[in-house]
Amino acid sequence: MSRILRYDRHLLTVVALLLVLGLTMIYSSSAAVALNKKGSPAYFASHQALWAVVGVVAFAVAMRIPYERWKDRRVVLALMGLELGLLCLALAGPTINGSHRWIKLGRMTLQPSESAKFVVILFAAYLLDKRLRENREWVQTLLPLGAFAGIVSALIVIQPDLGTVVVIAVALGTMLFLAGLPWKWIVPAAATGLAALAVLIVSTPYRFQRLLTFMNPGADPKDAGFQAQQSLIAVGSGGIFGKWFGSGSQKLMFLPEPHTDFIYAMIGEELGFVGALLILGLFVYLGYRGLRAARSAPDAFGTYLATGITAWVLLQALIHVGVTLTLLPTKGLPLPLISYGGSNLVVTLAGLGVLVNISQHQE
Repeated sequence: MSRILRYDRHLLTVVALLLVLGLTMIYSSSAAVALNKKGSPAYFASHQALWAVVGVVAFAVAMRIPYERWKDRRVVLALMGLELGLLCLALAGPTINGSHRWIKLGRMTLQPSESAKFVVILFAAYLLDKRLRENREWVQTLLPLGAFAGIVSALIVIQPDLGTVVVIAVALGTMLFLAGLPWKWIVPAAATGLAALAVLIVSTPYRFQRLLTFMNPGADPKDAGFQAQQSLIAVGSGGIFGKWFGSGSQKLMFLPEPHTDFIYAMIGEELGFVGALLILGLFVYLGYRGLRAARSAPDAFGTYLATGITAWVLLQALIHVGVTLTLLPTKGLPLPLISYGGSNLVVTLAGLGVLVNISQHQE
C-alpha cells in the first residue's frame, strides 16, 4: 500500500510565523518614515500586505506543483531565457536610487535579480541531476553552469548589486560540494571567486569605503560609519526583552532604512535579545527542515533543488544579520520574509513553496 504524502507542517508553520512577524515589524518600523514621506503611517505595511497576498498565492501554487515538473528541459530553458531578458530590461530602464535593479510596471516595480537566485539554482539542480543520470564528466556540467551563472552575475553586478551575486555563488558552491565536486575544481573556483570579489570591492570607491568602515566603524560615526553605529545603538538599547512593538526610537529618522536593510536592528530594539534570538531560531529551524526535505527527496534533482533553496534563504538571512551586528560590511540585502520588498517576498515564498512540495517525501 502506497504511503499518503503530506506536506511538512513544521516547515509550513515556521514560514507562516516569519511572514506574520515580518508584516508586524514592517508596520512598527516604518510608520514614522511612511508618515513623513508618504503621509500615511501604514503606507509601507499596506503595500507589503498586498505583496504578501501575491506571495502566498505563489507559495500555494508552487507547493502543489510536483517538483519533478521543474526538471522539464523546456521549463528550465524558458525560465533561463526569461530571466536574462528581464535583467537586460532592468539595465535598460531608468535609474532608481542610483541603480538599474528594477522594472517599473505602472505603480509597481519588479526586481529581476531576486528571481535570478531561483533560476540559477534550478539550472544547477537540472545539470547535476543530468550528470548523474547520464554519467557525464564534470566539465560537461561546469561549463554551461559557469557560463549561465557568470552572465547572470555580470548583469547583476552592473546594476550594481554585489550582495545578490554572493548569495548565488555560495548557494551554487553548497550544491556543488554536496554533489561531490572534486577539490581540484573547488579550490581554483573558490580562489577565482574571492579574487573577483576583492577586485570588485577595491575598484569601486563606495564598496571600498564600506570595507574600511567595517574594519573601524567608530572612525567616522557621523558619515561613513553612521549606519553601522545607529544599528548597534538600536540593537544594544533593546536589552533583554526590548522596548516592545512601536516603542523603538531609532526608526525616528536615526537609522536609515529601518524597515528594509536594517529591520533586524529594529527587532533587536523593540523585541530585545529574546526576540532577535527567536527570529534566528526560526531561520535555523527552517534550515533544518529544508535540509531534512533535501535528504529525504526520492531523487538527486529534488535533493539538489531543496539544498539550493535552503542555502539561498539561510545565507541571505545570515548576511542581513551580520550586517546589522557589524559582523559584515554594510550591504543592502533584505531579511527573507521579514524585510519590506515585494519582489523578494514573492520569489522567496515561491521558492519555499517548491521546498514544501519536496518535503512531502519525508518519512
